[in-house]
Amino acid sequence: MASDRPASPSVDRTLTVLETLVTAGEGVTLTALARASGIPLATCASIVYTLESRGYARRRVVGRSHFWRATTRLCELAEPLAGEARPARSR
Repeated sequence: MASDRPASPSVDRTLTVLETLVTAGEGVTLTALARASGIPLATCASIVYTLESRGYARRRVVGRSHFWRATTRLCELAEPLAGEARPARSR
């Protein structure tokens, strides 16, 4: 029987943060990201800093504010799969 709990809560939280970054568009503060994703601020910070170190997120600093956004690294990751999704062309 399937449970409502994810098999890996940390992976689930990471994907939630990443999805929230993608839908946020131009950039979102860490506080707004934590609020929108429903993930505690400290956990959200750890996740977004890891995403930044791996190239999936980037921040723009304006004064004392940091605005986070997703990068095109996701597209690069998905590129090999896109070829599989295309129907074969007949000759």
